Amino acid sequence: MEKTAQINTYKDLIVYQKAKKLTVDIVKYFSTKQIGKTKEFLVSQLFRAVSSIGANLAEGFGRNYSRNFHQFVGISRGSAFEVEYWLEIILDVNEFEESKIKEFLDRNIEICKMLSGLMKNMKGGTTKY
Repeated sequence: MEKTAQINTYKDLIVYQKAKKLTVDIVKYFSTKQIGKTKEFLVSQLFRAVSSIGANLAEGFGRNYSRNFHQFVGISRGSAFEVEYWLEIILDVNEFEESKIKEFLDRNIEICKMLSGLMKNMKGGTTKY
């Protein structure tokens, strides 16, 4: 029988840790770039969306009720899909390092899959929270 890790706080969730790391890496990357007004809008939207992933996991966990947490996981998943959209637009604008933006996209897709799995497990009653 597979032993599951004890989740005492949202910080124990691997998906939260990955979302936080992606947020920090995106902020650090774009903070080093000269960005014009038009592209500043895109980056601002990306910052807002990527930071919402982990923030909603934290808020939902803090509500201390599994139904609320499931809802906030769904909101986090929606934010992750929004991040994908903004990264694709930024990639299409072709003003930033293509390999770096694709790396961010790949990491974000992994987060989307993890959030989908978490939602599925919660719906099936296999996640203890």
